[in-house]
Amino acid sequence: MRNVRATDIFVDMCTQRDYLASDGAQPALNAEAVRSNLKRLMALARWAKIPILSCVDARRPQDVCGLPNSACVLGTPGQRKLSFSLLPNRVQIEGDNCLCVSLNLLNEYQQAILAKEHRDPFTNPKFDRLLTELPSRRFIVFGMSLETSVRLLTLGLMLRDRPVVLVHDACGWWDAEEGEMTLRQLAAKGCQLLSTRQVIESALSLDQSPRVHLLRRRRSVA
Repeated sequence: MRNVRATDIFVDMCTQRDYLASDGAQPALNAEAVRSNLKRLMALARWAKIPILSCVDARRPQDVCGLPNSACVLGTPGQRKLSFSLLPNRVQIEGDNCLCVSLNLLNEYQQAILAKEHRDPFTNPKFDRLLTELPSRRFIVFGMSLETSVRLLTLGLMLRDRPVVLVHDACGWWDAEEGEMTLRQLAAKGCQLLSTRQVIESALSLDQSPRVHLLRRRRSVA
C-alpha cells in the first residue's frame, strides 16, 4: 500500500450520524463545518492511500433505557458512520475484551473500524493494542468529541510517546468554551495542532506528480 507519508495513520473518532448529521440525536454545535473538513480528509485518504483506524460509539439499548436523546445506540440509523467516512477496503473488528488483533491489519485493509462503549477509546483492548504497538507512526486525529473522546485519545497517545497531530477544525464539540480550553491544554502538552488545509498541503508537498499541481489549482482534494 503506497502512502504519501508512510509513517502517517489517520485516527477517525466517532464520525457518526447522531453526532454530525443535522438530524442526529446529539449533533455537535459545529457539525456543518466539521462535516466539510471530514470530507476533505477522507478524500485525501482515498487519494493518498493513507490507512485509517476508526473508532465508533456503540451503546447497548439496555444501557440507555430511559435516558433522553440517547446517541449511537446499536441497531439505530444514528449509530452508523457517515457514508463518506467509510472506505471500500475496510474491516470491522468485533470487541471481545481480548488483545488478539493482527498488527499487520492495515497492510491488508485501508480502514479498520472498532467500537467502544465508554468515552475513553483505550477501553477497547484491541484498539489500545493497535495504537500502542503498531510500528512507529504519526497519528493524525480528528472526529468527535473534542472535549471527551478526542481529548482522551490524544492524551493517551502522548503518554505512550506516540507522535500525534490533532486536526482542530475537523473535531466536533458540544461546548465551544470547553473545546477551546481542550485545544489550549493539548497544545501546552506538546500536541501539534494543524488545520485541515495544512494537513492536505503537507501531504501534497510530498508528491510532485502532475496530478498534484491540478489538485492545487482546485485548492481541494474533495
